Order: sequence, then structure tokens, then C-alpha cells
Amino acid sequence: MHKLFIPFLLLLHFSCFGQGELRLKTAKGHPMMYFLSLPENWTASKRWPVVVVLESAAKEFKKNAERFVEARGNAPFILVAPLNTNNGNQGRKDPTVFPYSKETWDYIDRVGDCQFNSEGIRQIMIDVQNEFKGESKVFITGFEAGAHDLWSIVFNHPEYLKAAAPVAGNYRGRCISLDKISNDVSKNTLPIMSFVGEKDEGFGRSAPIYIQWLDVKKLAISNGFQNISETIVPNAGHVPMPKEVLNYFGSFLK
Repeated sequence: MHKLFIPFLLLLHFSCFGQGELRLKTAKGHPMMYFLSLPENWTASKRWPVVVVLESAAKEFKKNAERFVEARGNAPFILVAPLNTNNGNQGRKDPTVFPYSKETWDYIDRVGDCQFNSEGIRQIMIDVQNEFKGESKVFITGFEAGAHDLWSIVFNHPEYLKAAAPVAGNYRGRCISLDKISNDVSKNTLPIMSFVGEKDEGFGRSAPIYIQWLDVKKLAISNGFQNISETIVPNAGHVPMPKEVLNYFGSFLK
């Protein structure tokens, strides 16, 4: 195919995809599903920054994606919200929560959540890069139990990322083998900013689950992640903070 036709075909593909609209898609060659929203004024003539949004144990995938669409405004982010399965057992195999087929659940049971989520999220990154001109490296955020997959990608594949922002993030070492943490040099400068609400009774600095942040921060620093820090958001409670996260990611745009 002639190279001149490629942007035209991408634009034709996009013409059926309203700007700001959330569309449920399935990764190519992998059963993981995800919500996708393109920014205003999207065109196929350039690359666009991508934000991967990982939902909490509440598994309100669409609702959480809608929060980020609203917070995005006219910022240039492609938003991607995978229907990942490593964020608690509530709702597992419930078709009202996960629109996955029996065959997909059989596959997940066979390969395990770690492989399903790792391969699925990676394939989504590749699809968005190929189909919607997403950048090769992505921003990633995860709220509460959504941070399990965030941390697995941070420790296993920092080379995939531009920056990471866990929000009131859980850490239990899921899908992380301590003797196989990545040695890629990108981890030395990868920006990692944890957000937590000042009034978050479960994850705030005086709350019991705050120890999970201290544990993962210690592990990151001891393994060469040198750019890890924390923001305490005044007057905020236990919320995913899409505005604060997108403003943080926006600070890295040229």
C-alpha cells in the first residue's frame, strides 16, 4: 500500500469515531477489552500522548474512563481504560461487570491474571500506536487496586512508560518477581508520582494502608528507580483524581 494512503485510511477510520466518544474495543489477537477516547482535533498527521487508566476494585471501568474524559478537556491525550482483571475478585466472571466470554475466562484461568493483563495491556498500547497514532511510550495511572497492574508494568517494563501516577495505590507484589525486576536504564529517570488525598481515611499518611506506599517506594529506590515522589492533595478523600493526574502528565508535554 502506498504510504500516502495510510493517513487517509486512518482519518477514514476516525471519521466513524466521534471526538471525545468512549468506544469499547478488543485488542488485536488478544481477548482483553478496553475503552478508548480520542482527544479533540485528533488527526493522523502526528503522534499523540497516551494515558492508560487502570480502575480500582470497584470495577467501574466505563464510569472511571468518563471521569478522565471530562477532566481531559482540550488536552491532547488519547485515553485508554483496559478491563483488567488483577484488581480484586469482586465481580469476577460477572457479565454485568466484565463482558468477557466463557472462552476468555477459560483462557484467563489457564494462563493466569499476570500473563493476561501484561500481554493484554501491551497489545492495547501497540494497537493504539498503530491504529490511532499513539506515542510508543505511554503515561499510566492506577487508582487503588488498579495500581497492582501499574506497579507490575513499572517494575517489569519501565521502557514502556513516560511517567506513572498511582493514586491511593495498592501494592502487594502481584506479578512482580523480585529477582527479575527490569534492568532497563529507563528506570533510573522514570518519573513516578504517587497521589493521595489528605483526607483519605484508608490510604492517607496516617491511615493503615499507607504502609503499602512506603513498601513499594523502598523497593523502587533499592532497585534503581531514582525519580519517585509523592503529592498529598489538600482536602481530597479517596478518589481517582483525574484532573490532578492529567495535569501532572501534561507537565511532560513539549
